[in-house]
Amino acid sequence: MRGRRHLASRQGKLRLQKWYLATSDKDKKKTVRELMQVVLGRKPKMCSFLEWRDLKVVYKR
Repeated sequence: MRGRRHLASRQGKLRLQKWYLATSDKDKKKTVRELMQVVLGRKPKMCSFLEWRDLKVVYKR
């Protein structure tokens, strides 16, 4: 199984995360930071589905 799950607050603080592959802490922090920048930078009226890297991201505002 591959993938990861995250739950974040509106301020961009990560509340919950689940990693299904062994990943270094440095890579985890970088991935989370990049993904949060993409999601929080989107306008509220935009679709809550996006393709990021090789993943499909679904989020709720």
